Amino acid sequence: MTSPDLSVSSLLNKTRDRLLASGLYLGDSSIVRRLRWVPEGRTHVLVYDPQLEEAEDNAPDNTMQSGDQVGDQTTSPPPKAAELSAIVRIDRDDFWLTADGGYVEPTPMCKELLEVKLSCALTNPAVEPASTDFPTVLQILRQLTGQCVTPGYSSGKSFFSVEKNKPPGFKVRHKLFERIDSVLPGANESVEGASSKDDPFSYRLWPLTKERHRAQLMALQHSHRLCPVPAYDLANDLLIPTTYRSCLQGAIVEIRFTLTHWSIATTKRDVYGGLIQLIRILVPPVPSAAAGNKRKLALHLDVDENPAKKERVN
Repeated sequence: MTSPDLSVSSLLNKTRDRLLASGLYLGDSSIVRRLRWVPEGRTHVLVYDPQLEEAEDNAPDNTMQSGDQVGDQTTSPPPKAAELSAIVRIDRDDFWLTADGGYVEPTPMCKELLEVKLSCALTNPAVEPASTDFPTVLQILRQLTGQCVTPGYSSGKSFFSVEKNKPPGFKVRHKLFERIDSVLPGANESVEGASSKDDPFSYRLWPLTKERHRAQLMALQHSHRLCPVPAYDLANDLLIPTTYRSCLQGAIVEIRFTLTHWSIATTKRDVYGGLIQLIRILVPPVPSAAAGNKRKLALHLDVDENPAKKERVN
């Protein structure tokens, strides 16, 4: 386990205290008493309800089954998803949180660029105080997903990281495109004040793994809004898309996300998805050893120089 320096330790402690005060920090085991699943269309969404704590003793069973209705659906306002939070490390290996999710060509799971979902796995940050909290984070998430099930269905494996020889964790995703419902000027802008021709968040300059997909991307600009990852650096500035990998892969971050459940009838599976609401970098990623060992090139080649001269010790 890493021992952080004083400045990092102070930042992590302040962040943890702030998230605890929000009532939605997953490292707090009492959070379950303030959360419930509610139907939203064909899915269920986890919402924050502080009144549940008072009524908990009168509720014999809070397991939500698909098709159940909660409360008076005719008079209740639309539910607002709970913004769960945690302090985690973004996994280096299971990382698809790049500008286009590494899209190369159509696959059975992603037939076109429009269907791309950026994603990454989140693991134990291995620094205190967050490291001690992480097992509780996973325990609470398993408890919450276990409260919303479809009878006769098994749980899908896309949310929790359970691969052999890999650290335990969970996965979150980001929806890259959002349909434009408004015809007002600026309706397709997702970043405040970003409208210049050199806008790094624009369709024209959005990074692609394969430039051949540029025409496919540009065809979406009048019907869909490009949604940058809501990720912020140490100065609290929004990351530009070209820096997602270098700034996020392996970083220790504050993560906020919502949790949704839906059922897949064809495979009889319950699926859970964490949708990213905010990422705030707390500790930047450490460059890999390979990157640090790259040989520097001279600006001028001296063909008369003896290679052994550089290694000679006087």
